[in-house]
Amino acid sequence: MILDISDQEFKNIFDNKSLWLPIQWDNNDFSSTLQKLFKKYIDTVKKSCKGCYIEENRNCGCENILSIERVCELLVTTIQQYLNGFPAQAFETFGQVMCCLQQVPLKTYEKSIFEQLQGPRYRDSLNLYRVACVNENTLYDRSRVFHTPYSLRSKVSTNRYSIAGFPSLYLGTSLELCYEEVHPNPSEEFIIASRFQLERDFEFNNTEIKVIELAIKPQDFLERINREDNTIKNRVVSRRVLESSHVRRAYLFWYPLIAACSFIRVNKKDPFAAEYIIPQLLMQWVRTEIGSPKRRYKRLIGIRYFSCASVKASDMGFNYVFPTNGQDRKRGFCPVLSKAFKLTRPYFLHEYSSICSWENALKNDTDLEFID
Repeated sequence: MILDISDQEFKNIFDNKSLWLPIQWDNNDFSSTLQKLFKKYIDTVKKSCKGCYIEENRNCGCENILSIERVCELLVTTIQQYLNGFPAQAFETFGQVMCCLQQVPLKTYEKSIFEQLQGPRYRDSLNLYRVACVNENTLYDRSRVFHTPYSLRSKVSTNRYSIAGFPSLYLGTSLELCYEEVHPNPSEEFIIASRFQLERDFEFNNTEIKVIELAIKPQDFLERINREDNTIKNRVVSRRVLESSHVRRAYLFWYPLIAACSFIRVNKKDPFAAEYIIPQLLMQWVRTEIGSPKRRYKRLIGIRYFSCASVKASDMGFNYVFPTNGQDRKRGFCPVLSKAFKLTRPYFLHEYSSICSWENALKNDTDLEFID
């Protein structure tokens, strides 16, 4: 099921700025908003694909358009079922969305094989950060910037990829992005941060680590945007990924899901966010894919996505989210995540002249350890 479309036709589709992500909306009716976006998207795809309809080839043309339409219809139905008070039905319908998309996989990064291939001296180049707000100017251990412990799950609010009361580990590729996401008040609270690195050694953590790619914006495929827009610095998708014909064709099927996950939240003070319905169901689906933590080889599946805190934040770097999977009764942290990440001790922002110097200090700290 691969859509036969040229590179130029592909770029013509996403040259339509109304399809660019993330999306600012009017907070009126999320279901109708999504329907209008999908109609515009499908109409644009149909116009660009006129030349590729071949009746004799069942793997081309209208069959693929119907598949995209099916994904869009299922996503809208999922939203409607959820808003009508049937979350179980919504998750079942969303499962059909993922069943369709698994036939055309986009991109999944294997994060637990490089250590074995490169040997023990291999140095991981992926630096991830987490920011936390604290009340006191005192020493904090590494666990303070890890995921919220299960004993404090009542303090876990709803997040884009996790429901209230369910701890997840959210990380970012730049401190500027993490700061923007947390949006702290330096006059009333202290801000600390640590640098995280994945432990890729399978023999140590007995965990297969994968990351699902949802961080590609449609505008990333347009080369002229990357050349002209000087704000795109920290969030640069690999050119090898963007130029892959498989990724481009699969993206046409995955765009509706990525778009449904990429609406900027209108009011962060409201207890419910319609913008979070699809991403939260996606994380629930990911958790079912992970399976039981008691299995011989554990699995950790994360999601990489661009920030939807604002259009500005969406270009500051990449966000990663990893769900907790099981509980260490003694310490209250996820045993899988605890062995999947090393991190530095927390550093206070107020001890540095800028966020940049704060980040440089963390980068230069090579004392990374697991949480106690």
